[in-house]
Amino acid sequence: MRSARDSEQPHEPSEIAEAFTTAELRLDPPPGAYEELRHRAAARRRRRLVAVTAAVVLSAGGTTVVAAMARSDGEQGRAPVAAEPPPRDEQRAEPSPEPSSEPSDEPAAPPTGQAEPDAGDTPPVEEGNETAGASTPSVCATEALALSVENPNAGAGSLMYTLAFTNTGDTACTLTGFPGVSLLTAEGGEQIGAPAVRGPEGGEALRVELEPGGTARADLRLARAENYPAEECSPVPAAGLLVYPPDETDALFLPREGVTGCTDEAVGLLSVTVVY
Repeated sequence: MRSARDSEQPHEPSEIAEAFTTAELRLDPPPGAYEELRHRAAARRRRRLVAVTAAVVLSAGGTTVVAAMARSDGEQGRAPVAAEPPPRDEQRAEPSPEPSSEPSDEPAAPPTGQAEPDAGDTPPVEEGNETAGASTPSVCATEALALSVENPNAGAGSLMYTLAFTNTGDTACTLTGFPGVSLLTAEGGEQIGAPAVRGPEGGEALRVELEPGGTARADLRLARAENYPAEECSPVPAAGLLVYPPDETDALFLPREGVTGCTDEAVGLLSVTVVY
């Protein structure tokens, strides 16, 4: 039996009792602990959302942001810290290559919708079609021409002649414009009076091409010296005509009988047209 003294002494807890007591105290959280934990968790979620939103906005503006969230017990997280911008050389965008102005050795591509020409597609040149690229024949030289008279006709107060220039050479040649004509006292003799004037009857001067054996013509009118007073005309007999082909300095002599000229140059007896 315990004595009254023993019952008055304080009870000393054993090690087992202390263990159970401590565990029992730890199992019971202090009042408001769960609310504090939920509050902290919600605060962390809000901080993460704010940090992510700030990072997206700053990234869209061209700045890289590193959101650093510092957590501590019972303390609010710090605001996101922007990372230092990269060096200027890294911020510059690489320029796009500019087109080179130097000529390229590569052949240019054909226009859209057109195929490159094939060497085999070139149409053959027809025989006899030598107009393209052919050179224009040269002017007919005097030594390559033969002169004759066609269709002599005696009109009212005038004699009409058709001067015919025939190509006696081996190649084609051309005549353009007016021939020069005058009367001579003899072959190799002196000129009588004024040379032929250029008449408008033949129209515009055109280039006439003569193949070998071809003939070009010009019309010549010779007025009769008898139609003029002797004191004005001073008539003399003529042996023939001195004819210069167009654009030539060498002349041809054409004998004519029964022709009279006027030595006075004020009296014009001769008129000639362009060759045709």
